[in-house]
Amino acid sequence: HTRPRAIIAAVFFGASGSAVWLIALGAWLATRLNATDALVSLRDAGDAVFTGLGVVLALSSVAALVATMGINAYGAMLTTVTAIDAVKKVEPTRRLRVVTILALAVLWVVVSLSISAGAVDVLFAALIMMLYLLSPWTAVNLIDYFFVRHGRYAITELFVPGGLYGTWAWRGITAFLVGLAASVPFWVLPGLWTAPLGDVLQGIDIAWLVGLLVSGVVYYLLSRSLDVEAEEDEIRASERELEGDPAGAPSV
Repeated sequence: HTRPRAIIAAVFFGASGSAVWLIALGAWLATRLNATDALVSLRDAGDAVFTGLGVVLALSSVAALVATMGINAYGAMLTTVTAIDAVKKVEPTRRLRVVTILALAVLWVVVSLSISAGAVDVLFAALIMMLYLLSPWTAVNLIDYFFVRHGRYAITELFVPGGLYGTWAWRGITAFLVGLAASVPFWVLPGLWTAPLGDVLQGIDIAWLVGLLVSGVVYYLLSRSLDVEAEEDEIRASERELEGDPAGAPSV
């Protein structure tokens, strides 16, 4: 069995490392070459090593971008279908996947054309909004894993509709919404909107931190009424099933 610490370390360094080197490269290009266009500057930097390398690097970046866009489209489709399936059961057929991706593509084109004048500001605001949404969600998961269930889960039960963990976890949803609401007065969306307390702080963005802390505390308090010990039988049955023991079986 892989230790949780090793998994957490691998995910952390893999996710952060893949972004840190690119941020460092962008900072170097901006300061050393006075870059304003990332792709053009990458080409110029490559050509400074030897002629033609810049074109290869630029084309490689385009290929990587296309692959990333494909992954993003497929991920958006999975998220959309999963959200629909949570309310109404759907069959994940190939046709459904293709139609969903095409519908999302049309939506993206419409949105892109409508914001072309201030695309950078809107994109930046969208990324910040993702941070605001992910912070309270992350807090709920971390508190549940480290302080409530201490890493003990019935894995097979996660795939059983209405099983041990139910369909909707009201404690987690409540904590998420409370944390998100608490962060709103601190929101800073450059070029679009700054909340009252964001103005007071002169644009310093601590909204994500407020959402993280409030959701974490609320979820911890709500989870004090959760009988974690009662889950042990299902956890042991799940572990036996994952190890191939026919005696272990998920609840229905």
